[in-house]
Amino acid sequence: MQGGKMLRENVVGDVPQINSTSFVDPSAIIIGNVIIGNNCYIGPSVVIRADRFSVDDDVTKIEIGNNCGIQDLAVMHVHAGESLHISNSTIINHGAIIHGPSTIGDRCFIGCKSVITHSSLGNDVFVRSNAIIEDVAIPDGRFVNISMTLQNIESVEKLRPVTDAEKAFIQKAINENNEYAMRYKFSLER
Repeated sequence: MQGGKMLRENVVGDVPQINSTSFVDPSAIIIGNVIIGNNCYIGPSVVIRADRFSVDDDVTKIEIGNNCGIQDLAVMHVHAGESLHISNSTIINHGAIIHGPSTIGDRCFIGCKSVITHSSLGNDVFVRSNAIIEDVAIPDGRFVNISMTLQNIESVEKLRPVTDAEKAFIQKAINENNEYAMRYKFSLER
């Protein structure tokens, strides 16, 4: 435990790197080669774990960009030899599970209890609650309200664009999470 947060080394000694402008709730657990950008909010009971077992493995890491919000009970994990990249201004909502290898673009919204594994999401993707995305690539600006897997990959072409109202919802969530990072940081870390 470092600085009141559950920041832990992995077995080869990688220590999480968290920008000083980000807030990490004291109940969150972050392990290994994890890099968190500026002005991020990491909520209660979040687990972010990058399992690297050899110093020869230069792939294993989890990178979270700037201005991201990772809400309560979200889990992010990569096995040795995998990576997970979350771009800027993306919101991972309550209880979502994100597993590598995966990439998530800028300004995405991942709904409550959604599962994403072995996939890539473009920019401005809106994923509804309880969706499962596995082994697929979701293009920019799409709305996902069903499970997307290798078995129904042809459905990716049928995903509708994100509406202006959904874009506004994502922006509101980004703004709120930026406010969370600042307010929690300066009210709880005095």
